[in-house]
Parts: sequence; structure tokens; C-alpha cells
Amino acid sequence: MRLTVKQMEVFHAIVVAGSISHAKRVLGLSQPTISQQLAKMEELLGVQLIHRGRGESLRLTAAGEYWYKASHRILTEFENAEQQHRILFDEKRLTLHFGTTPSLRGRFTEVAAQTALELDQFARFDFDWGLTSAEVVENINAHKFNCGVVSAASIEDQRASFHIEPLFKDRIVLAVPASIPEEVLALALDRLDVAPGAEALNRYVDVTPPIPWRERSDNWYRASLPFASPYFGCVTHQAAVDVVAAGLATCHTPISLLPNLPEQVLNRIKVYDIGEHVREVVFVMPKHLMSLKPFATFASKISEYVRQTYNDTQVRERIRPLPQLQDFVVAAAE
Repeated sequence: MRLTVKQMEVFHAIVVAGSISHAKRVLGLSQPTISQQLAKMEELLGVQLIHRGRGESLRLTAAGEYWYKASHRILTEFENAEQQHRILFDEKRLTLHFGTTPSLRGRFTEVAAQTALELDQFARFDFDWGLTSAEVVENINAHKFNCGVVSAASIEDQRASFHIEPLFKDRIVLAVPASIPEEVLALALDRLDVAPGAEALNRYVDVTPPIPWRERSDNWYRASLPFASPYFGCVTHQAAVDVVAAGLATCHTPISLLPNLPEQVLNRIKVYDIGEHVREVVFVMPKHLMSLKPFATFASKISEYVRQTYNDTQVRERIRPLPQLQDFVVAAAE
């Protein structure tokens, strides 16, 4: 009996995801099934591929390193051959699977779908998302997504594998309940006091998946609102802003999320530029797909469109400078 493509796909997904349990999300298989496939592959090869450590940690053996690289190469060539076959002989089955994160979704779902439709070479467009950019990249590496829009930090150590199109720099802003007057916020930022009725400034929302600028966000709160605690936890920035709109806390969020929000949420928050945090947003696609004209054309069109239209005047008009206490002291004196 020989190795199967399925076994290589399972092994590759385990390595990309970092553990057997995390590979479930990518593969859509149960943990026992994944473990059985890995065990069968090791049995057929007569070697151990993975050292199982404590908890969920894993380390590849020398044979594991070899078969990870071999699996990656074989699966990439297999995917490329399938896509090329559909272009040459079965154009009606060519599928584009695009992924991004919840905070970036609003800017890209519509334009990606429209671009795919206009090309008239894709029979189907699938949109999906990961909680973080790292999860989107994980799905691209596992050949579940063809391409995606992610933070540049998430592909820093994998740049050689991807065609990368820089799109824009995404500022991080502070969202505050609209009911809190700017003078009260200025007083709190000066670490003097939190006025009655502004207790939301004592709490902020912690977005629980790891994000590249998480530490910088925490440091900002320690320095600027040191009495605020991460009372709430949410898995998406959109959920965090919903908590703020309810008047319960503050949070940091990318400005790219703002176009996704309904007007009833936007009207209940104020958004401030904290002048510190920036993430670079990029379009990524495996390099091998760029040799196929429909995918290369899609990459070019969506990247060009985003770069031309990202300057959203309405979004930028909502962003305020952080209020300074001295401005209100001067105004009162006058």
C-alpha cells in the first residue's frame, strides 16, 4: 500500500496548524480521524514523523521535515494541475475561494465577488473568513483558500511562498461610547478622575485571539487609562465595538472595520485617533496560482481597485483627535 494524497494533506495540515486539535478547523475532520491518518502514514513509511510534546506542542523528526516539504510540494503541484485542467478542459468548474478576517470583511467581500463575476472565468466564488489573519494564512497554506486579505505581519516568515500586493496601512483607533463628553474623556486621559456616569472608561474590551498589535494596545491602556481593566472579552473587533456602543466599555479597533458597522452602532460611538498603531494590509496568493491567468487577473484587479478607493472620506470624517484637558481649561478661562 502506498501513501495517499489524503494522508499527505492531513500531515501537512497538522504541521501548518501547529497541532492535531487545531488541524480539525482546517480539515473539517474529527481528531480521532486525523490521528488515525497520521498513524497510518507513519506505519507505511516505517518512521515517526512528529515528536509529541506536552500539551499540544509538536516537533518534526528529520523524516517529518522531509515529508512536510515533500507534501507541500506535491499538494501544490496537485492543486495547480487541477486548476489548470479546469481552465483547459472544464472551465465551468473553476472555483475562487477568497478569505479574510471579520474586521476586513466589509471592504472586500463585495469587490472580490464583483471582480470574480466580471472575469467570467470562475463558475463559483466562495467567501470565508478566519478569526485572525494567521488563521486565513493557515487555510491558504492548507489549500482551502486560494487567496486572501491579511495583515502583513501574519506572512512575515512565509513571504517567499506568496505573491504579495500591498494594499494600505490600517490605523487603529479608540472607540468610546458616544454618551461620554470629550471633556470627561480628556480628564480621564490626564489620569485625574473618571466622572460619575462615565464608568465605561474603567473597562475595555479584550479581543481574545492573538493579534499582531495586541501588546501595543495593552501598553496604550496601561499608559493612557491605567485604571481601565479588560473586563470584557470578545473574539472579534465587531463584537467589541458592539459592547462599546452599549455604553459599557472602550476598545481599540482597526478603522477598516468602520464601513462594516450599521449606522445604529456608529451613531452610538465616538472614534479617536490614538496616533500609534498601524498594520499593513496585503493581498496574498500562493505564487504557483499566479501562473494561471484567471487568478493572476483577479489578484491584479482587486489590488488596483482597493488602492484607488481606500481613502474613504466618510470614514475619515468620523475620526477625531484625542481631546486634551488643556483645551477645556483654556476655553473655561475665556
